[in-house]
Amino acid sequence: MASIFPQCDERLLDAIQKASGAIIVSHKNPDGDAISSTLAMDAILRTMGKRTEILNDGPFLRSDIKRFEGLFRKEASDSFISSSPLVIVVDCSTPDRPGDAFSKIKDLERIVIDHHSSGLPFTTEGMSYIVPQSPSTTLCINEVRKALGIALTEEIAYFLYFGFATDSGFYHFLSEKTAPDALEAAASFCRAGVSPYDVYDELHDGRKLSDIKDMAAVIQSAEPVLGGAFLFAYQDASMKDGKLSDGVYASLLETEGIKGVVLFKDKEGSVEIGFRSKHKSGIDVGKAAAMLGGGGHMHASGATIPGTVDNARKRLLEILSGFLQ
Repeated sequence: MASIFPQCDERLLDAIQKASGAIIVSHKNPDGDAISSTLAMDAILRTMGKRTEILNDGPFLRSDIKRFEGLFRKEASDSFISSSPLVIVVDCSTPDRPGDAFSKIKDLERIVIDHHSSGLPFTTEGMSYIVPQSPSTTLCINEVRKALGIALTEEIAYFLYFGFATDSGFYHFLSEKTAPDALEAAASFCRAGVSPYDVYDELHDGRKLSDIKDMAAVIQSAEPVLGGAFLFAYQDASMKDGKLSDGVYASLLETEGIKGVVLFKDKEGSVEIGFRSKHKSGIDVGKAAAMLGGGGHMHASGATIPGTVDNARKRLLEILSGFLQ
């Protein structure tokens, strides 16, 4: 079976090698893959002797990444910007995803490393490495690392594995097509010193009882729609997100006979909508999110729209009913 990972463009590799320094930025409201991608790329560049700054707009709501918040800046320093560093955007499919952290550096030369299937190109030709089949952006960064000839240290391996574990649902979202390459990479990370047991505990331990009760309330709100093909669930604005949605999706996707789950998060003036579909459902929720100005993958995506939850619910019923025809 051929690898899911294409070769890296020499123009991208040349830009990294020639850069004296780099600013690395991922998407606002980060998850484990966004933060791990940034930190893995940062470790690779420091191994190459390059100056770096790492940015994220936040907020760091998820308990598994909260410990890394102090490593990140909200914006790049003016003195570093004046040296014309390379900007490396990771885990972002559109230029709006990094948020305000991107505003001061958007005119610098940049490359994009990502695994999202939808979005708008925002680099010049040859300056991106985007692999939609990849289970995580960290696995794309691993390919860039190998192409650059950088050794796999334990530090780099840890961040590469952490992002892969979070975005693959600890292997749950791997398919027969993606598993061989992904698990071979995971094995190399473990040989470099990563403990899957420890990473699992870091991802799942230490949750507050109040968060678990909030998750239970969201699950209780779930309603079947469109003949039971989808479940709609609702999260109040008063609830902190954290890893709340992960547990909601994981639980509700086990429901017999459904094709997918939609989670509406009231943000007081706007609605954040998360989509998940079962792998054998044939439903591409990435397309549904794109119709609302969002993006993501075939089985996991999201969008934010202005207005109320009621209006968002009506719009989603129209969109998803078209997918079932």
